[in-house]
Amino acid sequence: MGQAETERGSVVAHGLDTLDRRIIRLLQANGRATSVEIARRVGISERTVRNRINRMVERGAILPTVVVNHNYFGYQTAVDIFCEVDISRMEEIGKELLSGLPEINYIAYSTGDQDISIQALLESSDDVYEFVQRLVSIPGVQRTKTVLVPRILKNTYEWTPPETDFEEYDGQLTPE
Repeated sequence: MGQAETERGSVVAHGLDTLDRRIIRLLQANGRATSVEIARRVGISERTVRNRINRMVERGAILPTVVVNHNYFGYQTAVDIFCEVDISRMEEIGKELLSGLPEINYIAYSTGDQDISIQALLESSDDVYEFVQRLVSIPGVQRTKTVLVPRILKNTYEWTPPETDFEEYDGQLTPE
């Protein structure tokens, strides 16, 4: 794997190039795209596309998964909830949130004024109220701040590293 310095000064050492990035972007747009379709779009062989995808999966650079459309199931209301918790119980609270509240689709420890950040998907504003009541009843949850998310503009699964994080594709294919 070669190393290249990006504009930000960090070193690119993962061995992915801008051709890999193009493949990633096409898969993000259509996860069911075939290697033949992708090859046609980027101008390389289907075998090369398949090998590059397999390599990125094996390295952990991309994770093949299914994204569930929450709207299809009637979960129209998204809320971000920031929790202040008893720090000595943070791990315990995190496990409780993960196992006991299936409405949560994102959870992370955070820094600053809040200790745990979550996003929940619910069917209605009444459900939001009931959910927050269950949340604050968890021992160690001291305070919450709830923010309604009326529209999500970009989801985490749509993120792609900037092009500067990829080595320049020189048009030469390495042996597969």
